[in-house]
Amino acid sequence: MSLINYNKYSILHLKKIIKIYNIKNYSKLKKNKLIELINNHKSSIIIQKKAREYFNSDLTCPITLCKCKYPFICIKNHNTFRYYSLLEFIEYLSKSKDCFRDPFSREILSEKTIEHIEYLIKYYHIKKLKNKYSWNKKLNIKHEYLMLTNCINEILNYIFNVEHLTIDCIYNIILPQFMYYFHFLIIRHKSSCYNLIRNYINCINLNKHENKSYIVNYLELVITFNNL
Repeated sequence: MSLINYNKYSILHLKKIIKIYNIKNYSKLKKNKLIELINNHKSSIIIQKKAREYFNSDLTCPITLCKCKYPFICIKNHNTFRYYSLLEFIEYLSKSKDCFRDPFSREILSEKTIEHIEYLIKYYHIKKLKNKYSWNKKLNIKHEYLMLTNCINEILNYIFNVEHLTIDCIYNIILPQFMYYFHFLIIRHKSSCYNLIRNYINCINLNKHENKSYIVNYLELVITFNNL
């Protein structure tokens, strides 16, 4: 990946590029600042890619930047196993203001991984490192996120199973439920909403009903209106 000279692009095109990269807080910027924002973002991607190549080739803990200490934990991302020193990993999760995420890939940790971490905490008697209130709060946030997405998935199943996707069905059944669940998702889990809604749009576009465009347009509006 190389940096590109964006001077030949208009502000409109630059803003479209920024939306593709899901960059925030750009609406009031002038052209030169927009270009700087894009290049800074691409530079960070290049640096992260090189860092991942380095960490994937060695048993270096991405948190401490030192060799992993026993006990350690292994996290799998995209068929790649990554190792962390367990004490530092738990301390990171306890202090993090975000929900439970892999500090390297930034992916939300699976329920199975969190259960495994809880087991290791008990096994190695390292509860003192864990801020109980903060830990439970993050668990509740994760459970809430899963509950909301499961409810939306039920609506998605309904869209694909209903025999006739009528306008009445869309505006009286489907959209009101979407509005309700996305309202809470955006309030509590805004950082995860863009990719989630994009996945729903891609999925709905596979539906054969002509009226699916009304649902897709609504989801596109959610992204635009909330500056996701």
